[in-house]
Amino acid sequence: MSERQNAFTIKTNRLSDEVYNRLATYAKSRKLGEYISSLILRDLDDSSTGRKAIEDKKTYEMLEHIKNELADLKTLAKTTGFVGNDSFKEEEPSKVPQLKEGKIADLENISGSLDDDDLEEYNDF
Repeated sequence: MSERQNAFTIKTNRLSDEVYNRLATYAKSRKLGEYISSLILRDLDDSSTGRKAIEDKKTYEMLEHIKNELADLKTLAKTTGFVGNDSFKEEEPSKVPQLKEGKIADLENISGSLDDDDLEEYNDF
């Protein structure tokens, strides 16, 4: 750190006698600058640690919210019959049914017809 010749003056009438005496003691021993610097660095460290703690807490709250939403969705899916009761269980890869190749439909030769009766039903279109 470079030496600085700047000086600060604190003007306040809100310092208690204990605080004033403590500052006076450091000033007389020429360690007031080091003391103030250490306090500010400690505050900076605490604020960055505090910020990280707040971010960690928000992340935890978001993960808990997602976890609760997923649990609600699973319950809703089971109660509505959307999926079977066993569909949320983890399956071993060997027990998962494998898809087999099938025949591809040839849609170039389409056969069929419409009767006039069928057309009357849709005459609004």
